[in-house]
Amino acid sequence: MKEYKIIKPASIWSYKDTTFENLFNKYASQGWEVKSVGYGQTGNISKAVLERDKNR
Repeated sequence: MKEYKIIKPASIWSYKDTTFENLFNKYASQGWEVKSVGYGQTGNISKAVLERDKNR
């Protein structure tokens, strides 16, 4: 069985690619994998869906 987590910035104007990279690396160390990424009108990442095995 899988579980999912959606991460998004409090403000898309204050987030940079390196911020998401740090978040992705943090969650990857907990077993999460990026499943999908959504982009805003400016081309910046607006949210990401993460997935991991629930019974790991």
